Amino acid sequence: MNLVKLTGIILVILSISCQTKSKTEAPTNSAAEKVDSVALLTKRPSADAPRSAADRLVRALYFEHRKEDNPFREAKDRALVDQFFAKATADLIWKSQKSSKANMLFNAPDKTVEKPWVLPANVAGSKAVVFVTFVQQGKPVEMRCEMEQQAGRWRITDIIYPDGTRLTKLLG
Repeated sequence: MNLVKLTGIILVILSISCQTKSKTEAPTNSAAEKVDSVALLTKRPSADAPRSAADRLVRALYFEHRKEDNPFREAKDRALVDQFFAKATADLIWKSQKSSKANMLFNAPDKTVEKPWVLPANVAGSKAVVFVTFVQQGKPVEMRCEMEQQAGRWRITDIIYPDGTRLTKLLG
């Protein structure tokens, strides 16, 4: 009888020591997971992707401030520039204040830009990319707004225009 109890106890101890990780333990962040999250930033979001604060900021910029109160055309109050752009980018915009026929939101003349649309953001940690599409001279084009979360708020760090040029390179 004692041998049966001892065998039972040994079996219980062995089964406990051979158990795999608990399902409640936090998963580890492997290099593959980090690569996948960076890769997310380069892909266009799906049609059913959820909206976020990042793309709402870009939508406000491209729909509410496209022609009036455009941060690129503001020369008196920097608050509008700081509302949308990260400090380093806002500094470049504020210093440039060039009178240009091109709307720097699109790097194109206002008359050539039709049907702008802001897609949902691709968010990976404190970084995000928001794709903006529009029609120019009858052809659909696409650009990207690169964003970063700073002090809990999303701000645009750069815009990559359809021809591949970057806002920060044009202003800097």
